Amino acid sequence: MANQPYVSGQVTVGTTATLIASPGGLGGITLLCSAATTVGGAGVTTSTGVALPTTLVTLPTEGPAHDLYGVVATGTSTVSYIYPGGN
Repeated sequence: MANQPYVSGQVTVGTTATLIASPGGLGGITLLCSAATTVGGAGVTTSTGVALPTTLVTLPTEGPAHDLYGVVATGTSTVSYIYPGGN
């Protein structure tokens, strides 16, 4: 079986779109937010993205890496993430 390391970290997301991670390939990215957080592309807003709860959420990924951004309506959210880094 091939060694498949993981990429993980934490990002503080505020009221402007903040880069969370750039996952790619198969396997998805798992996120845990400390406050309600909306995710999407570079221009994400709380009305244009996907709202995430404060529980573990896995978003599917496939193909080349794409930047995932987050934003909150007020205050900040600490977003923890983990995804496969490759073989």
